[in-house]
Amino acid sequence: MQTIDTVNVVEYSDDSILGMKSWEENEAGNKEAETTFKDIIKEHDLDVTEAELDVFVEDGFHEQGDYQIFLVHSS
Repeated sequence: MQTIDTVNVVEYSDDSILGMKSWEENEAGNKEAETTFKDIIKEHDLDVTEAELDVFVEDGFHEQGDYQIFLVHSS
């Protein structure tokens, strides 16, 4: 069995996965995933600060109401 190491951005709401985007687990993939993660959060939270975004990236998680977004590494 072959596995692929990825970094994923997963959007979740109302007990359903809204979408998932994946990149290769490397420097470029991690940078793109983090940028996408932050951009999606900015779309949902217009008042979010860069400092808060950095914390969310570190935690790999953000929640607003019933909406959740995850930054997940998998293999």
